[in-house]
Amino acid sequence: MKRIFIYTLLLACALTGMRCTEGATVPEIDDLENIPYTSYWYYNYEALDAINYETMGLEAAAAFNPYAVADRGDTVFVANSGTAGNSLILYSKKAKKPLKTISTWTVNEAAKNFTSKINAIVVTDDRLYVAEQQSLIHVFSLPDMEYYSCIGNGSWKGAVFQAQAVTVKDGLIFARNKDGKIRVYKESDVTPENYQKINYYKEAGPGAGNSSNNGFAAHYMEVDEEGHILLTGYVAKSIRVLDPSLINDDFKNGTNLDIDELTWALPFNPKTFATSPERMYATGSNDAINIYDYEQKEWVKTLKSIKGFAFTRPERICKGSDGTFWVSDVTKCTLVQMGVFKGEIREYELVSKHVAKVRGAQTRSGETTEEFYVDLRTHEIIDPAEAE
Repeated sequence: MKRIFIYTLLLACALTGMRCTEGATVPEIDDLENIPYTSYWYYNYEALDAINYETMGLEAAAAFNPYAVADRGDTVFVANSGTAGNSLILYSKKAKKPLKTISTWTVNEAAKNFTSKINAIVVTDDRLYVAEQQSLIHVFSLPDMEYYSCIGNGSWKGAVFQAQAVTVKDGLIFARNKDGKIRVYKESDVTPENYQKINYYKEAGPGAGNSSNNGFAAHYMEVDEEGHILLTGYVAKSIRVLDPSLINDDFKNGTNLDIDELTWALPFNPKTFATSPERMYATGSNDAINIYDYEQKEWVKTLKSIKGFAFTRPERICKGSDGTFWVSDVTKCTLVQMGVFKGEIREYELVSKHVAKVRGAQTRSGETTEEFYVDLRTHEIIDPAEAE
């Protein structure tokens, strides 16, 4: 083991009580960095928190069923579709308890509430957009969480057609319709005076293969670093790449925003995704978290379980402001905070050009893991059969 060899050299110098000299059988301390050695590491995944009905102060397990999630600062915004009714829960990561639950509010002295499942939650600097399945996009002001306005009137023939994913860019609100088309609204039109009177500004086409999502599978969209909008296409097994800069007064309704040559073709039906500088983590029809490595340009891992939690149906995933990920397991009625860590490989044996047999690795808790195999290209633990 190369690392053990280095440790032995260090120990030998220490035992002599003096600095190893030139010409000795053991190299000087200053020369240790020149000893041939390649350091390796691997990814490991751990459940840092598991939020259930008890955490949320509810009386029964079925009363809490997390769905859409958004994260800003210390607050996690959680859509709850449990038997307690549809609601929006604000959860404090620091205090590890709910701060507030929103299920009803008042508009023009009339009591209102969420009438259906919440499909999307989007946080901006001063607004919170909450899209529910019954063709409504509610708008709350931040940070006070006062009800502000609403896009749509609850009819699928109105301004909102059962929006399933939402994002905001440059003063425009983009919403994915049930039929795969993209409706665009102006943020400037969203005022208390325009409550349920706001019409869409433009409507783009559905893109290739994106037929109606009659099963209401989860969808998700967000703006990437290039200014494009990434949008899951569940039916088409793709991630669409949209060009929002095409939207202007001259845009012709029905025209596609899709950049076809950038469309991702996937081996599974994608639902939601979250990104990091190196990877994308996506939920899908295979009831797993699928990991795409940007450097390898391939899906390198299918996570069915992590340390501390086995997934049954991970429906949605959201990246937290602290770099961790929130995963809604709708079968287990649990919201899981997943941490992604890099473990150091301390003792290894190369069994092929790209695979190392690991006999000692440092975990996050300081423990030493049991023997396993790592693909050195993806830094993922693999099955022994794959090492051959």
